[in-house]
Amino acid sequence: METITHPTLVQLVAAGAVRVVIAVGQPGGWTLLVRYGLAERALAAQRSKQIRVFRKLDTLVLYLQQIGACRFEVDASGFMDSSKKLRES
Repeated sequence: METITHPTLVQLVAAGAVRVVIAVGQPGGWTLLVRYGLAERALAAQRSKQIRVFRKLDTLVLYLQQIGACRFEVDASGFMDSSKKLRES
């Protein structure tokens, strides 16, 4: 999947060009999917340029608030918290 950098995302949010932001659950964390125009990109980590994985949804929410993107969708279908195991009933 193609990625988007933090500075580009900030510019797109400021310009009102972002259509939707989706927090996508992954094993062990959350990725950020951004749709703007006809494009769909995942947020890249600043140093590695790989898709950024937020370990906690709270951290992702704070990140989005800081850049001015306060509305987003959540797709938790693929989320699996590797640090906690579900209690057996």
